[in-house]
Amino acid sequence: MKVVPRMSPLMAALLTVLLAGACKSTTQSQANQTPFQLEWHFASDKPKNDFVEMSDRDVNNPDKKIWVDPRPMLRLSDISNAARSTSGDDFLYLNVKIASRVGLQSDTGSNVKELLALLIKGKVVYVATLQSSLSRQMPVRIGVGGITEAEADEILSAVRTAGGAK
Repeated sequence: MKVVPRMSPLMAALLTVLLAGACKSTTQSQANQTPFQLEWHFASDKPKNDFVEMSDRDVNNPDKKIWVDPRPMLRLSDISNAARSTSGDDFLYLNVKIASRVGLQSDTGSNVKELLALLIKGKVVYVATLQSSLSRQMPVRIGVGGITEAEADEILSAVRTAGGAK
């Protein structure tokens, strides 16, 4: 016959309270940690098949519309690291992971002179005309015509947290 030790009612109540508190705090912390969304999409200033109409954050014309490809071309998970320019040109340079570089070069090479929209948390925050194919870095202007300083800091923090692997 096997003897199973019994737990006192006081110990059982204490264990129940501790477990309930741990489950609640884990659930609350998971609910408070919404993942940072950073995506690049091809875009157009004219309606285009399958593209979604969105507002472009343009300080001179807040009603300006842009049509965005619903499929992201690049995501936060494709970025290995980020740094602000040290040459004073007000850009944030995002290095693309090696595994994502071939796709980036192919996609951007076949879309030169097209618009590229940067979305943060599902909102267009920056639109640039693609001047040449990209293979290693995604430059993002900071300041007039680009993202805000706060958005640059938020991107740097997100890349440090989520990126890293080459």
